[in-house]
Amino acid sequence: MLKGLFAGLLRRNPARAGGDEPAAELEQAVRLLQLHDDAGAARVCEQLLQRDPRLVKAWELAGVAALNLGVYPLACERFERVLALAGEDAQALANAAEANRRADRCERALELIARALALKPDFAPFLHIRVLALEDCWRAEEALAACREALALHPDFARLHTSYFTLLNRAGADPRVIFEAHCRWAERFAAPSGGVPAHGNAPQPERRLRVGYVSADFRRHAMSDFFLTLLEHHDPARVEAYCYTNTSVIDQFTRRCEELAPHWRDIVSLSDAAAAAAIRRDDIDILIDLSGHTSGNRLGLFALKPAPVQVTYLGYPGTTGLAQMDYRITDALADPPGRSDAYYRERLLRLPHSLWCFAPPLRMPEIGPLPALAAGHITFGSLNSAFKLTPRQVALWSRLLLAQPESKLVLAGVPVGAARAGISREFELNGVAPTRLEFLGFLPWDEFWALHHRIDIALDSFPSNGGATTCETLWMGVPVVNLAGETFLSRAGLSILTTAGLAGLVAHSEEEYMRIALDLAHDLAQLAQLRSSMRERMLGSPLCAAAAFTRGLEDCYRKAWSEWCARQAVAQGGAC
Repeated sequence: MLKGLFAGLLRRNPARAGGDEPAAELEQAVRLLQLHDDAGAARVCEQLLQRDPRLVKAWELAGVAALNLGVYPLACERFERVLALAGEDAQALANAAEANRRADRCERALELIARALALKPDFAPFLHIRVLALEDCWRAEEALAACREALALHPDFARLHTSYFTLLNRAGADPRVIFEAHCRWAERFAAPSGGVPAHGNAPQPERRLRVGYVSADFRRHAMSDFFLTLLEHHDPARVEAYCYTNTSVIDQFTRRCEELAPHWRDIVSLSDAAAAAAIRRDDIDILIDLSGHTSGNRLGLFALKPAPVQVTYLGYPGTTGLAQMDYRITDALADPPGRSDAYYRERLLRLPHSLWCFAPPLRMPEIGPLPALAAGHITFGSLNSAFKLTPRQVALWSRLLLAQPESKLVLAGVPVGAARAGISREFELNGVAPTRLEFLGFLPWDEFWALHHRIDIALDSFPSNGGATTCETLWMGVPVVNLAGETFLSRAGLSILTTAGLAGLVAHSEEEYMRIALDLAHDLAQLAQLRSSMRERMLGSPLCAAAAFTRGLEDCYRKAWSEWCARQAVAQGGAC
C-alpha cells in the first residue's frame, strides 16, 4: 500500500504542488524516498518546513517518510496538516486515511477514505484502503464483499488480489476457491513470457549447491525464530548460502544474518529484472522464496525464473500460484499426502518432522510459576493477532468461559477502537460479561513475553493457527489448545504441537477442544508440572533439533536438484 501512496504523491509535480514550493529540495526528498533513505527525506522536509510551515508538498513527503519509518501517529499529524492546508483533496484524504489505518484508528480511516471516494469514485487504490480499514475494524465479511466488488472493477490492481487471499484464508474459505484465486493472480501478473530461460548451471547431482534465500523479513519478525538456525547449521560442504534482502529495516537480527550468510545481497532498490540478473550472475542453483504473498515479497522476481529450481518455504500458508515455482516445502502433518497436493501449484516436498525448527530469541525470560496458584482462577490467553479471530471462534471461547466459572480471558494484539468494541460485543452476545475480558494492544517484545507470566492456558486461533506465536508461547511454559482443520492454515498448530510431543493438546472437534481446555483448567497440579517441564520437553523434541532439521532440509534441496539434473540428462540424451 505504501508504494501506492508514494506513487500517488509522485504523480503530482513537486514544483507546482503548493504554489511556490522549492522544487529542487522537494525533488531531493523524493529521490531520498526512492533510495529508501526515509530519515534523510524527513530531514530535508523538516528544514523546508522550518522556513515555511505552509509547504503542502513538504508535509506530504514528510508524511510518507514517517509511514516508511513506522511512526504512524506522526504520519497522521503530517497528513492531517496537509488536509488543513490543501482542503478536500482526494489524494490528501487517502494518504491521511492510510496513516490513520496504520495507527489503529480505523474508524477515522473509514471516514477519510469515504470522503476521498466521494471525490474520486471507484479509484482502485482508494477502494483498497477501504477494504483494509474494514478488516482492521473487525468487519471481515464487509471487507471481503468490498474486496470482491473492487476486484470486479479493477482485476488488474495486484494489491487487491493479495488482500483477497488474506480475507479468504481468514474466513476459512473452500481451499479450491483459494487455490484458483492464486492461480488467476499468477496468470494475470506473473505469466511466463517467451518460455523458461535456459540455465547454465552444471547438472551434477552431488556437487555443492548454491542456495539463495529471498525475503523482506531478515529482521525481527515471526520468521526470524525459524530462519536463523538454518544459516547457523548449514553444512558448508553441501550448501553455499546467499541471502537476498528486500527490506530497508536493519536491526540486530539483520546484522546476525549478514554475519552468518557467506553472501549477502541487498535488492531492495533493484527492479525484478535487475535482481534476477544479479541472481543469475551468482549462478544460484536453488532459489528459495521466504515470503509468498506477504508484504515486501518479490514474486515478480521469481516469475522471471532466474534459477533452475525455485522453492517457496516458511513465510506463507498457501500456494504462490506461480507456474515458475517448482516446489513447496512442508510436512505430512500440515499437508497430508493425497489430501492437500491438489491445492498447490507447486510440488510438495515434505520434511520428516515439522516444517518449522524453533530457535527461541535470546532475550526471552525464564518460565514463571503457574499464575492460577496466586490468582485463584484460570486465565486463558489469546495471543495471536485479533484479525485472526472469527465469530465462530468467539462463540466457542464463550462456551469455555461460561463452563469455567471465574476464569478470565486476556486478548492481546487488539487495537483500541472498533475492533476491540466489535469483539467485546460478540462475546456479550454469547453471554460473556465484559468484566471477564482484558484487551491489550500490540506490545513490545519484552512486554509480550512477560504477559505469559499471567496466562495459564493459551487458546490457538482457528482457522488461522499461530506459528511463531505458538512456539514462543510453549517456550514460556504455556500450553496451547488447538483445533485442527483440513488445510495448512488450520493444521500449523497440529504440526508444531505433535512435533513437540504435545499431540494431546490438539482437538479435532469443538467438543474435544472444550474437553482438553477444561481438563487442563481442572487439574492445576498437572498444569503446573506441564508448565515447568515445557522447555525440557521442547529441547528434547525434533522441533528444536536444529542440526538434524537442517540436514533434512538440505536433503529436500538435494532431491529437488537431482530431479532437475535428471530432466537435463533426458533433454540432452545423456546422463548427469
